[in-house]
Amino acid sequence: MTPGLSPVMKLGPVLRNLVRTVRLDRAGPERLAEEQRRLLVHLVRHARARVPRYRELIDPATAAAFRGPEDLPSLPVLDRTDLHAGPAEELLAAGFTVASTKPGTTSGSSGIPITIRNSERDLGYLRASYLYDMLASGLRPWDRMAYFRVSPFLRHPLERFGVLRTFHIDTSATLDEQVEAFLAARPTFLVGFPHVIASIVDELERRGVRYTGARRVLFGGERLTPTARARVLGHLGARCDEVYASVEVFTVARTCRRGALHLRSADVVVEVERDDGSTVLADGSRVVEGEILVTRLHSEAMPLIRYRLGDRVTVGPADCGCGRATPVVLRVQGRSEDRFRGADGREFYADFLTFKVQGFPEVARMQLVQRRPAQVTVSVVLSPGAEASVADRIAESVREAVPEFDVTVERVAFIAPERNGKIKIVKVVRETEAQA
Repeated sequence: MTPGLSPVMKLGPVLRNLVRTVRLDRAGPERLAEEQRRLLVHLVRHARARVPRYRELIDPATAAAFRGPEDLPSLPVLDRTDLHAGPAEELLAAGFTVASTKPGTTSGSSGIPITIRNSERDLGYLRASYLYDMLASGLRPWDRMAYFRVSPFLRHPLERFGVLRTFHIDTSATLDEQVEAFLAARPTFLVGFPHVIASIVDELERRGVRYTGARRVLFGGERLTPTARARVLGHLGARCDEVYASVEVFTVARTCRRGALHLRSADVVVEVERDDGSTVLADGSRVVEGEILVTRLHSEAMPLIRYRLGDRVTVGPADCGCGRATPVVLRVQGRSEDRFRGADGREFYADFLTFKVQGFPEVARMQLVQRRPAQVTVSVVLSPGAEASVADRIAESVREAVPEFDVTVERVAFIAPERNGKIKIVKVVRETEAQA
């Protein structure tokens, strides 16, 4: 019988998984490859045997012959629509139900909110992975941790002893409410979306309040311009690390002491789908660019195999000087569906334009929005004291990159976040959205 969910966080599974995570994070390439292969083969056979949807998608002979990452192209790609369209029971393994699993729902900023369901065992690994990200980023037992998200986490029993105390900053609240909650928490360790934390800092500076209690910041979920990042860390007097993660697949990559974003190869298998439709393993042997496909190795209740996460990435070799044996994510270029369209109908990823804009040190925040083909509106929040001519120079730089585009640069005081608190750097407003 499959056990249900515990009403309180169980520390035993978290600590056991934490030990395993630390050990594998320090393992050599051969040990990592062996563990990845073992978990992947088990996952594929588990999914084929126990999940109704995968029994339809995977042939028995294919599952029996599956030997490792090199065989992933023999399996179908799982799209967000697959998870959104059908009932949860089609993707839950036998023995698990909606009632006996904990849901995790994405923000829906892509237009398709996704709900993933986790077992108690899945949650034990998720919590250990999350804890390790923070410990590796400098979290200490006596830190006061503020995490910025809509829903609170389950409390853990050690908090009653003053160990790893957590404080929830509800990002669905007003900015004033978030700032008051932040000041009341007096955090020393911050975890959250960069632009949410940047908004807190902006408001503190507007009020003339200097908060210097934070030691470390763990950014995740989006990008900040170098200027904005420097401003946030300068105000807080803190150091930062970064994770690339999602609700569906947990942590995909985390920065090392040199600032390189390393794949968590013991937890996920990453493939890259190139523009010609071919896929290649991100195994650290070369630079690959395209849409990311993620297989989550620890997902017994709702297995995710070759899941199209929706991001475009560039992954490079495993040659970082820190000594870790895992590939480096060179760039996360944002949502793959946000492609600009030219006058001739061709679509392209606009990441190169963002670098044009953030190359101006006066730019604290930015957003590039396309509402019709061959048009882009660049909204910029400029640092105090910036000259008025900066907007004209930004427009000129963008026009040089896309001379056929109608380019407008707007200097604004604020850029509205999406429903989940993120700010999309590149955003395409479809015709139906514009009409609404």
